[in-house]
Amino acid sequence: MEQRKVGAALKALHKELQSESRILKSEIAYLKKHLDKLWEHVSVTNERLQDLEIQMNILSRLITTLAVEKMDMRTFGLAKMIRKIEKQLVTDSQIRHLEDLYRMDHPGDKKKKDIS
Repeated sequence: MEQRKVGAALKALHKELQSESRILKSEIAYLKKHLDKLWEHVSVTNERLQDLEIQMNILSRLITTLAVEKMDMRTFGLAKMIRKIEKQLVTDSQIRHLEDLYRMDHPGDKKKKDIS
């Protein structure tokens, strides 16, 4: 009698494990599908980034050429102007980063909203 109970329990456990296995397989297939889409998006984004880097390089060369040849700017003055622009860009990017951090949800904010 006890062997039948153990056998029935094992069969039930086996069926439960099979259903869990099917669920896991379907979830893994779903994740693989979306992972493939993400990798495709990453490759497209990398291509766009490379295009932007090329355009930026061309524009910087054009600006340098215009500044030196057409505006008769000396290389020292140009280097000084470039350093100033770089400092401003770093400052702007730091400010943007701080603004993004401020906009992020904080764990404490949810508790305050729940209490209200």
